[in-house]
Amino acid sequence: MKDRQFLRTLAVISAALLCSTHLEAQVPRAGNHVSLRCLGNIAGPRYLDGRTANGTVGLAPNMSPEFTGTRWRVVRLSDEVVELKCLGNIEGPRWLDGRTADGTVGLAPNTSGRFTGTRWQVVQAGYNDPNIVELRCLGDIDGPRWLNGRTADGTVGIAPTTEPPYTGTKWEMIPVD
Repeated sequence: MKDRQFLRTLAVISAALLCSTHLEAQVPRAGNHVSLRCLGNIAGPRYLDGRTANGTVGLAPNMSPEFTGTRWRVVRLSDEVVELKCLGNIEGPRWLDGRTADGTVGLAPNTSGRFTGTRWQVVQAGYNDPNIVELRCLGDIDGPRWLNGRTADGTVGIAPTTEPPYTGTKWEMIPVD
């Protein structure tokens, strides 16, 4: 009986270690390159696309070479807080910036001073997949906070909640080279 209990305990501990290692490996780390795919329930473009030529952000239909702004570098500030730098080929502003005063999103030229919306809290979205996250803007000004892809028209903004009708607030972080 003791042997059977020991083996069960060992199996549970082993499974827990395996799962925690798997989850840790999926958390965005400093220097990782990712693409962010919107999981909204309306058909349309899905990949977060930084448009460095004009400092705007939208959704692209895919991650093909013509959409170089769909690749982002993770800059980790703490366990849950990151900054996201667009790796688009054209020079211009690069930092994902949530503008909580008016609910818009764009690219900022840097992450200091008035660009407090460039800090994002990565929140696990409650799915079994640790790559599914919600991104909460930590800007200093009160207002909506959740990165929201609007797949119907390919735009991106900030939503006041992650609950319906804001289905574009769930994102899949896809590791890229």
